[in-house]
Order: sequence, then C-alpha cells, then structure tokens
Amino acid sequence: MPVRKVAEILDNSPVLSSLAAAARRTADLQRLYMEAVPAELRQASRVGWARPGVLTVAAANGAVAAKLRQLAPRILDRFRREGLEFNAMHVEVQVGYGPRRQGKEEARALSAEAVTSICRAADELPASPLKTALTRLARSARRAQRVRSKT
Repeated sequence: MPVRKVAEILDNSPVLSSLAAAARRTADLQRLYMEAVPAELRQASRVGWARPGVLTVAAANGAVAAKLRQLAPRILDRFRREGLEFNAMHVEVQVGYGPRRQGKEEARALSAEAVTSICRAADELPASPLKTALTRLARSARRAQRVRSKT
C-alpha cells in the first residue's frame, strides 16, 4: 500500500473533505476568538459552532458566560474586521468544560502549635457556635495527628 499524506486523503474523499473544511473553519474561528477575548477567559471558553450570522461560544460556568455576554459587541467587532459577518453571539454554559483539576488536594495537617492555639481560643470564648466549631476542629486535628503517628 503506497504511503499517502493525510491532507491528500482528506481532500480526495467527499465526506472527509467537507469534515476537514469544517474543522479548518472552526480552528480559524477559534484562533480569532482567542485574539478577541481577555487572557483570563481563554482557558474557560471556546468557539462552539457558527451558523450564518450567529457565533456560538461554550463557557465553563455562568460567571464566564455573563462576562462573555458583556464582551459580545467587542468580540463580534473583531470578527467583522476579519470579514466575518456575525450579527449575534450565543453563549452556552457547558458543564464539565474548562480547566481540569489534577486530582484531589490532600488536606494539610495542622501543627501541634496550631491545635493548641485553637484549643486556647475555644476555652476563652463563651458558649457559641464559634466555640463549638473550634472545639470540633481541634478534636478532629488531634485525631488526625494520632492516626498519622501510628502509620
């Protein structure tokens, strides 16, 4: 079987060539979008798709979506300067999109001095929800220290 370039395969297949063209268009729109939005929003949003006159953007959460809606005129103006006529920008929140966390953060242990200070503060307080919370925190921290010392 002769070796062929991927671009050649994509261009010679009617189905794949239209898919490749759509992917190139989306990549071009994404590049322009990244130039149009502030750096803080780049990691939390991306171009979804484009229909005639409407650009759809996916946002990681409601706060990002709200900010993008405020910036829509500026973003659309950037596209217009490149010759792309969009009348509107639709912003959708996509659950699970955005920067991924690397994993669960391990809880840091309180030092013995910190636990002693918390106990002292709790002892000086009158009966209140704060005193109850500090007492519970100190008790939990001491239990964790005992478990760590056993292992």
